[in-house]
Amino acid sequence: MYFPTNRPVSDEPSNNNNYHLRILMIMITIRNPGFTSIFINEAFAMNQTPAKIKGLALLSGCLAAACCGTISAEDSAVELNTIEVSVLRAEQPANEANRSIVVKTREDLEQIQPQSTAEALSYEPNIEIAGGPRGNNQEVNIRGLEGERVLQTVDGVRQNFESGHRPTYSLDPILIKQIEVVKGPSSSLWGSGALGGVVAQQTIDAGDILDPDANVGALVKYAYNDNTSGDAVTVAGGVRAGVMDLLLSGYMRDEDNFEMGNGEELANSAYKDDGALVKAGFQINDANNLEVSYRQSTNEGRVPSNGSATAGGTSNPIIDRERDNSQFSVDYRFNPTNNELVNLQALVYENETEVDESRVSDGRNDKTELDTFGFNINNQSAVGMANLIYGIDYYKDDFNAERDSSSGPRPTPPEGETEVSGAFITADLKFNEVLSGDIGYRYDEFETEANNLNTSRDDSAGSLSAGLAWQATSWLNLGLRYDEAFRAPSSEELYTTGTHFCVFGTCQVFLPNPTLDPEEAANKEFIFDMNWTGLASEDDSLRIHGAYFENDVDNFISQTTFDPFTITLPFFPFTPIATVDTKAINVNVEEAELKGFELEGIYQIGELNLSLAYGQTRGEDKQTGDNLYDIPADKWIADISYNFIPTELTAGLRYLTADDQDKVPANSTTTSYEGYDIYDLYASYKPAALDHKLALDLVIKNVGDEYYRRAFQELYEPGQEIILSASYRF
Repeated sequence: MYFPTNRPVSDEPSNNNNYHLRILMIMITIRNPGFTSIFINEAFAMNQTPAKIKGLALLSGCLAAACCGTISAEDSAVELNTIEVSVLRAEQPANEANRSIVVKTREDLEQIQPQSTAEALSYEPNIEIAGGPRGNNQEVNIRGLEGERVLQTVDGVRQNFESGHRPTYSLDPILIKQIEVVKGPSSSLWGSGALGGVVAQQTIDAGDILDPDANVGALVKYAYNDNTSGDAVTVAGGVRAGVMDLLLSGYMRDEDNFEMGNGEELANSAYKDDGALVKAGFQINDANNLEVSYRQSTNEGRVPSNGSATAGGTSNPIIDRERDNSQFSVDYRFNPTNNELVNLQALVYENETEVDESRVSDGRNDKTELDTFGFNINNQSAVGMANLIYGIDYYKDDFNAERDSSSGPRPTPPEGETEVSGAFITADLKFNEVLSGDIGYRYDEFETEANNLNTSRDDSAGSLSAGLAWQATSWLNLGLRYDEAFRAPSSEELYTTGTHFCVFGTCQVFLPNPTLDPEEAANKEFIFDMNWTGLASEDDSLRIHGAYFENDVDNFISQTTFDPFTITLPFFPFTPIATVDTKAINVNVEEAELKGFELEGIYQIGELNLSLAYGQTRGEDKQTGDNLYDIPADKWIADISYNFIPTELTAGLRYLTADDQDKVPANSTTTSYEGYDIYDLYASYKPAALDHKLALDLVIKNVGDEYYRRAFQELYEPGQEIILSASYRF
């Protein structure tokens, strides 16, 4: 178990062992009245910064109050969060999962007013925004892994689109009612792609619009952002008729260039987004339920080809980009009463993404398409002390790209097909009242072929998971986990050929590599939860949650370049000059180790809510000992809110501070990324006089107008944003 520290993960083993022992001694003496001073002394001993020591003192103070004389023999465990989640392939309360899970509800989203899923999750420890500050280009980094190494789903449907620097997240938060995140490898349930974790997005349905006793209803929402002079409009209607309920929803978002903390605009950060969602649900009888869903979105803007970098020259030209995404799914559930062997789900889906791009300087066109067809069938059975979840998955990706080479040589992506089929089984085990566990295994076969190159590649992978949870006392729960994951190489990574770019007559040329191995991950994790009620009053509660993880990722796929032949000219004695094209090829190069921990404390008393969290990740190339790219900076997140009028008026302050990130690879052009401090204010008002049908939300982000960028990002983030939204249900 790790508590917040800057102690590097590369310390000598003997020092680490002593460090572990000190932490264990602290936990053993947790009910000692001197706990607070011991904890702070440990912080000084580990060379903590003053800001961290303050945070440690706050958390340890809460622990001291909870664990010392203020709690009597009548201690009782907190009723944990019982929000239902489906990210584990079965509906279950989040508190029953022996995993590190994050849940963002619709209420959370209203308090954040995010422009992307990544922004909605960025206030969580060890989760960070990747892809830069442009909202339509952002993706999620979980514990140092991002992009195709984090699996994304929408209503259970895989979102597999990955191509160059093009955006991957296409669902606007306006349509999201809940985001669920599993931190850490999860291929035993989801198959390829979940090395860093899973981000599961659930869209709204008719029940989110209609009152329980109403058959017809509607919602209208408008939001305005003063920084971008941007607005967003949502209109949704719901109908209940017999066994059917129907949702019709549409939205529009129009954002201008945003202003950074230094008062300057980020050029080409404007975009437009619109879409629609249609859902029809049929509760045929008590046992049978059918839902048919269609979602469509269009995003367009004039942006750099690589939206996370500064535009310039031929290497990152300005383009007009339009991205269209559509998803159709049929979800059938069969759950007969008084039958513990059958709880069936069958999901069939098709997901299509098309990106059209036109370079502003010369009109050169690109068109990239990915069509995914798939199905999932799984069932739950209660057998003795075990609850089994088992099933099969299948999906097929068709990838096509068209490149206009009229104005120069271009990369030649494959006309590729990827087929993946898998079978899985997981058993949740209840040994006795205090000891439980789970064990699961999944087997996948995958084949990728490039039709235009007349070549193919097939392989298979197995993924194991196991966990053990011990309810040590009424207030302490301990858990251990081991989880594996893999990611199959994409057709682009295997087969892309052609010219990447040319400078002064020398070009960089892609070489295919059909021998790429799948990336593999194995994560070990220790989790603890401590929960109390009745600390200072009858209606207060305290929860302390923590996790320590070590994730070993092998066969990292990365692009490397080399010059087949160079010479040194006499008049340039120190500069080798390439006489032929340089080559770029994807290879398996890195054996990575990602270590870290997160610690969260949540305290509630009456109408007051306090939370404090800290996350730290370290990444190392095990072959060279060098630091890895894309490792988030250590950060603290604090939140204090108060319900001034219960169920009507809530206001709060959110504070995020990120440390300097100087743990960068040796060959990085930037040796350090400066830390930053961000303050947000928020308020929500739902007047009871209007039966809570009117909702007003105000968020002031980056109150201090901080000029900052996140670690390993080239571009700077928005300055102060004042976002006001109003919605009405009728």
